[in-house]
Amino acid sequence: MAILHGNWLVKNQNGCLFIWGETWRSPRVNLESRESEEIPLHPLAMTSVELSEWLRSQNMPIANFIHQPQVAVATTGRTRKATSTTEISLPTHSQIIALPTYIPERTGKETAAIFPVHSGSFGTEADSPQYLQPWRVDGFCLNPAQAVKFLATVPLNATKGEDAFLGGDLRFWSQIARWSLDLISRCKFLPKIARQSDGAFSTTWQVLLDSAVDGTRLEKFSAKMPLVCRTYQEGLGRDEGDGGDEGDKGVNSSSSPSSP
Repeated sequence: MAILHGNWLVKNQNGCLFIWGETWRSPRVNLESRESEEIPLHPLAMTSVELSEWLRSQNMPIANFIHQPQVAVATTGRTRKATSTTEISLPTHSQIIALPTYIPERTGKETAAIFPVHSGSFGTEADSPQYLQPWRVDGFCLNPAQAVKFLATVPLNATKGEDAFLGGDLRFWSQIARWSLDLISRCKFLPKIARQSDGAFSTTWQVLLDSAVDGTRLEKFSAKMPLVCRTYQEGLGRDEGDGGDEGDKGVNSSSSPSSP
């Protein structure tokens, strides 16, 4: 069974909600089969093609929030020819995420290998220690307006039954989106001028949490944030078609211990 994941990628004013999918298959990655400096593709992560096909099979509403291409209609005199349409294509993005991974000790002439932990089995007893290992995953990006519409459609009780394919990170951001809409409806925001990293100024909206209820809710959400939401490598990702290898810069592919 596949599991759908999502997390916000903050890029100044161009942030997006990154959506990717995880499925069950062999998690083994041989270290000898790749270059030492290359961050491996997550073997359990769906490719962009697999994810697109799976979203359509599940009737997920993500495609409804992507601007559809213009329909070209050719006419000659009074005769109208067939309509030409183009299939909707979501913007593909590649992202680096540090995820729990089994790294067994190499014995004898064994081929060195690492095994990412499937999120559906995370937290179970394991014979080998788990580490945070950077992996590359492919997925789709939704801009903030599209993301809020999508998150508002995510079922709140999506842990059992037909909606069990939604990951805990996506359910968490769905709760945050609903709270954000509630704050907006109560005008709990103020204008703000912020200085960006390049020295330029930009206008933003600052949330106003001036009540005990909202303050307590923020504390609870902060404590309940899934750990995976904190392991996305900031600035280490690229959109399809980018010529550079920005996603590989500044990331050490060796593992570092982490608490389960």
